[in-house]
Amino acid sequence: MSVVEAKGVWKMYGKLVANQDISFEINEGEFVTFLGPNGGGKTTLMRQIYGELTPTKGEIKVMGKRPSKMLKFMGVVPQEGKPLDSLTAWEHVTLLGMIKGLSRAEASSRGKELLDKMGINPKTRVDDLSGGSKRKVLIISAIISEPKLVILDEPTVGLDPEARREVWKLLLDMKKDGKTIILTTHYMEEAEELSDRIYFVNKRIMMEGSVRELKGKFSEYYEVLNLDTGEKYIVKGEEIRDFLQRSNFRFEVRLPSLEEIYMRLFQ
Repeated sequence: MSVVEAKGVWKMYGKLVANQDISFEINEGEFVTFLGPNGGGKTTLMRQIYGELTPTKGEIKVMGKRPSKMLKFMGVVPQEGKPLDSLTAWEHVTLLGMIKGLSRAEASSRGKELLDKMGINPKTRVDDLSGGSKRKVLIISAIISEPKLVILDEPTVGLDPEARREVWKLLLDMKKDGKTIILTTHYMEEAEELSDRIYFVNKRIMMEGSVRELKGKFSEYYEVLNLDTGEKYIVKGEEIRDFLQRSNFRFEVRLPSLEEIYMRLFQ
């Protein structure tokens, strides 16, 4: 079942093109990540998916309807989103749960469960939390009502590696429960770890596929890792045998990483 469908989407601000003829379909239960450079139109596209913006041309449908009519089925963490500093963490997530239709008791119970899971003291005021913990509160507030579609625009910015992995586990648990998740991120490891499919976007869709499919498209190159120094070499397929025969170090040969593919697409 299609949860999000975009057909020929353009978003323009005067002569400035933010999104150019973008089409895609995201199915129920998929985890899809959009990767691209700053200014490449990812956030503009997300804002159209959750209905804050309207396409200049083309259309986006969420579960077959206009995004603005399906907000109660979505959980959103905007890129520039900030929690309400005047509340405690528990008050914040409970309030957002009630706004999304949960009873006070449901929102309170579910909020405390998620805060405990993410290592946040429910009684701590939001303005006393670290930047990373504030991002966690935003994520919890977005998912507390167990929405069918979750849209996360760079949600782990500011989180340390341990906290980032806590968020990953939470998102993967949601995916196992059948939620559909859309992510933007600049962390290649994050995209590789979580995604069923990846779209590389720079105003338009440059390339898409699973991690395996994307690496396969670049399989004419290999990444050779020097195990002694950590140095990496990118070697053409027809040259790999000669390169390895000349190498006087311990090595490991891999298909190109997502980061290497990204660099080749956008630089």
